[in-house]
Amino acid sequence: MTYQNKTIKKHVRGNWFARVRFGNKVISIYGRTKIDCHDKLKLVVDKIEQEKVIASARKYLEKLNGLIPQNYLQMTTPQAESKQAQSFTFQEWFDEWLNSYKVGRVRPASITAFKRAFKNFHELHNTDIKNISSLMLSKEMNKISGQGMKTQVCNLAQQMFRVAFNNRLIEFNPAGNFTMPKYKAVGKKIALTVSQEKTLIDLCLKDPDQYAPFIVCCLQGLRKGEMLALRPNDLNFEQNTLRIDESYDENYPDDLMTKNRDSMRTMPMFEITKQVLLKYKDHPPNERLFTMKNAVLYNMLAKLLKQSDLPKITVHELRHTLKFNTILLLFRISVCFTYVLGLWNVECGW
Repeated sequence: MTYQNKTIKKHVRGNWFARVRFGNKVISIYGRTKIDCHDKLKLVVDKIEQEKVIASARKYLEKLNGLIPQNYLQMTTPQAESKQAQSFTFQEWFDEWLNSYKVGRVRPASITAFKRAFKNFHELHNTDIKNISSLMLSKEMNKISGQGMKTQVCNLAQQMFRVAFNNRLIEFNPAGNFTMPKYKAVGKKIALTVSQEKTLIDLCLKDPDQYAPFIVCCLQGLRKGEMLALRPNDLNFEQNTLRIDESYDENYPDDLMTKNRDSMRTMPMFEITKQVLLKYKDHPPNERLFTMKNAVLYNMLAKLLKQSDLPKITVHELRHTLKFNTILLLFRISVCFTYVLGLWNVECGW
């Protein structure tokens, strides 16, 4: 895809980029998709062309003694055109921006996150975007207590007003000088030590049918959504591999996209994981292995951690406890797993 002989290429990181030379400067444009990069490239190229026309007109008028170029420049500058541009309230512009630039290009979960972040500007919803200043935005963001939400709101404001400025709907970008707030960690993130992880795995193996989701997340380093999306077709017991190509969220059951393309992978299946998942070998191929709700998972994990006096962690944080020396330790105990499982079969009457 090209725009005015400017080629859009795919970056090694998976996103798309294009470059434009303006004088002695080289401007790089990046986008998550090819269409997103094309739209940004179009805005940059058009703006450069307008600046070239204005600069050419200014040089011509300067050669004519006695002529004042202000009247001409006021008719051709983007700032002057923005005064005659369509007017939007903050709420109207958010709806227009969301439908034009985000819907159909990002995941439904991201759309919901944008709407949730925009609610923090409730006092500015009926304000014309031309009348919104940096001070007004700062006052609204200072009312937000959570660092994570404050970062989302700042990012939202930057995107919305950058597009509005590029479309000449406003004379200046009130969010142009914003910087992302520094994250202040309320509490240090906890990752289980090798001994704590072994304790957790041993407890889960006492009832592998019930605690299989935690074993899979902990040993294979899976996210909660990746674990919940596992199907029998993803398990290869002959090659001992586990395929990850979907992610499940109970709030968006039809959206099975992984976090990003790099999240789609095929990984080795460890022996303990294999023994735990063997019972799903004859499971219906199109049905998920684990169908429990989020609340059930959280309650199960909290109860398990309380029994073992382990620090409180979330289901997602189980994947952060995965360490190389832990895997070596688990490989050592996997040799006797079959024998231990046999004893459990006798005791439990499996």
